[in-house]
Amino acid sequence: MGSTSPSCTAVEGGCGARTHGRLHGRGALFDVDPAGLAPRLVGLRPHRHRAHPFEHPGEMPFVVLTGARGLGKSALLGELRDVYRGHTPVALVDCAEEQFAGPPADRPAESWSPVAQALLGIAEQLAAPVTGAGRITFPRLMPGLVAVAAGGWGDADSERIRREVERILLLNEGGSRISGLAGRWAGKVAAKVVAAATGTGPLLSSAVEATLESVAEGFTGRRRQKASVWYRTYPNAGGNAQRGLILLSGHFRAGGTSRGHAERYLVRALLADLTEAYAGVLPRMQRLGRPLVLVDNAQGAPGPGLVEAVLRDRAEGIADQVAFVAARRGEGREALRSAVRRELPEVARRTGWAPDAAPSSRAPLLALPPLSPDDTLHIIGAVCDDTDDGPDDRSGEA
Repeated sequence: MGSTSPSCTAVEGGCGARTHGRLHGRGALFDVDPAGLAPRLVGLRPHRHRAHPFEHPGEMPFVVLTGARGLGKSALLGELRDVYRGHTPVALVDCAEEQFAGPPADRPAESWSPVAQALLGIAEQLAAPVTGAGRITFPRLMPGLVAVAAGGWGDADSERIRREVERILLLNEGGSRISGLAGRWAGKVAAKVVAAATGTGPLLSSAVEATLESVAEGFTGRRRQKASVWYRTYPNAGGNAQRGLILLSGHFRAGGTSRGHAERYLVRALLADLTEAYAGVLPRMQRLGRPLVLVDNAQGAPGPGLVEAVLRDRAEGIADQVAFVAARRGEGREALRSAVRRELPEVARRTGWAPDAAPSSRAPLLALPPLSPDDTLHIIGAVCDDTDDGPDDRSGEA
């Protein structure tokens, strides 16, 4: 990772094309020897299934890249995904995508939100098998997302319910999606949920009950209890998991601060599932590095909800071991008032970060330096060399 010649760059130019290799002037993030920020944060050397010591073995910073349009923030996140994909669980969500602009045409707004949509997509990406380890399952997040979706099934046909349920239930499918057995359990459970939801009893409680029962049937030992135990502790659930899920669904449908509370609980469920995947002797031996979640264009929904949920829980002592890197347009001063601010080159060897009591202090803001004139000329030349079909107006930039 030493040279920054035009032939070994990776920046998305204004025409949307992409060159290959490393990013101009961004060694502070990707360097291997001595290690840049990424290997110190994730605990893996880029492009390799080889461990590297963590700079923050306990609570880690929620890194936020800042800067004006055109500085390569989106390209940096894309490069992070590429260098770690296949070696550790990694997910990239772009808050500017159309999927977060509003619910699908057949999905009521009260049972949909950008945060819930993002959690489903993040979990689907993190579930992909990596070197030395199989798929991660999400026994806590999955029933919560089913309960949220069920809140909008009042006028739904059975095919729509089946489609929504099967996608969510695949988060708990431990086998390969490609194999002939993939989704068999999910399909079986979906049939039970559809039957319950379209029956004569209360729709939401019937769907939740069928989901919990099927989860318990699908696993043995302690794992069958995870979903049940998790939602027993939902506020005012009184130790009853089904009641907890019904309350969560009601809070979500209510909108406002009630929805925010439900979303935060779902984010916490995702992180708890990831933490469990790394717990115990055998998983630790298999899984090197931390799971990596990348959030592009985090100034727009679902970015603020995701960031706030993680920062608030960390400030309240609810630990997780997920490496987050977000990118947002602008300086982020108003949204993250207590965040320490650094230039990216300043953290090349050490972050110098320590949080205080404020949640936003857990999100250091790293300003990307502008590309030099030479870098810009090299990038344009490399982009033109790699472009076969002419320019593209998409910039892909946060």
